[in-house]
Amino acid sequence: MTSRGRWDAVVVGAGPAGAGVALDLARGGASVLLLDRARFPRDKPCSESLSPAATPLLERLDASLVPAIERAAPGRLFGMRVVAPDGRSAEGRFATLSGAASTRPYGFALPRTVLDTLLVEAAARAGAVVEEGVLADELMYDQGAVGGVLARRTGGTQRQRLRARVVVGADGLGSVVARRLGLRRCSGPERVAFAAHFSAVAHVGDVGEMHIGRTGYVGLGPIGSGVTTTALVLPLAAARRHAHELRTGNALARALEWFPGLRGRFAGARVVRDVLVTGPFAQWSRRSVAPGGGALLVGDAADFFDPFTGQGLYSALRGAEMAAAAIAAALAAGGRGPLPAASLAPYRATRRRAFAGKWVLERLIGAGVGCPGLAGHVIARLARRPGLADLLIGATGNVVPARAVLVPSILLRLLM
Repeated sequence: MTSRGRWDAVVVGAGPAGAGVALDLARGGASVLLLDRARFPRDKPCSESLSPAATPLLERLDASLVPAIERAAPGRLFGMRVVAPDGRSAEGRFATLSGAASTRPYGFALPRTVLDTLLVEAAARAGAVVEEGVLADELMYDQGAVGGVLARRTGGTQRQRLRARVVVGADGLGSVVARRLGLRRCSGPERVAFAAHFSAVAHVGDVGEMHIGRTGYVGLGPIGSGVTTTALVLPLAAARRHAHELRTGNALARALEWFPGLRGRFAGARVVRDVLVTGPFAQWSRRSVAPGGGALLVGDAADFFDPFTGQGLYSALRGAEMAAAAIAAALAAGGRGPLPAASLAPYRATRRRAFAGKWVLERLIGAGVGCPGLAGHVIARLARRPGLADLLIGATGNVVPARAVLVPSILLRLLM
């Protein structure tokens, strides 16, 4: 582990949110240590899709990222198809919306082994020191503010003190930083995802798919090289009942026969990455900035977006951009100790403005997913009104703002 003991920023978690913060800060001249308990490349259960609006974020982070992603031959998603429990479906596409021409009319989809490695390498090129296989399991304090972390090699016991003016918790759904700060909360509905990769799935096109069932839903889409990422998401109680039988890809493929729109499509499929499990979802943090200062949270450590909206990677990258801007401004103000909460408050305010509409939209969609009758009714209306489907899918893909959907006239058209 690094011998240096004091940093401008220690970033815990090297996923897209953490790597994004580290890259931005290091490029601006800050001393940054980026830690992750895993070693890269590493896989994660995730929707693995980047909405169209994520592409400009990647271009701002590092001009080489998008060309590198394109060389990896990713899947390209031009929209989303939603399938009701009775098999009826509706499709929305990004390219039909005004403003879509200002960016690519598609999002990228690629394995996290590729995307996360590219981002970590870019952060290292920018000057961040990357330490893999390191777990930060305790916070240190300096006069009431977070002043660093205690870290150790994964599997080891000897801890090292790593002091920092700010600690960035980017360590995901089970964030140690958020838990140590006492900020983590849970709310319903709690869901668990069983995710695998398959090749040769039948009838996979250029859109992502969400299949809503009586007890859960399935998300799937192409991620390049003929591979389809597939996740079965179940309520916590159902996930516990079926956990043992869903631990292999072949068992997961059989379970997908529960959904009318998927029957027979996995008959000739081959498992190329076995099942990874994540959840329960619906975990969030009461605040994104530590009350006493010296720390903030980004990505899933701050709040988790259920995979059905495909918001996770976009919100991680956008949140990283906002966090880095607030930290850079606070560091530029001078001083030596932990950054005060007041100096990090602009991040909290900017984050709320950027994501408030998304939080509301996701909760509304989540309610529909949890009520099959309502979901079927809304999908039937979307099928009859393609423009409405484009608008809703565009909002989930960040092509149009969520507020474009969250108006009474649009909500009434979805329901009546």
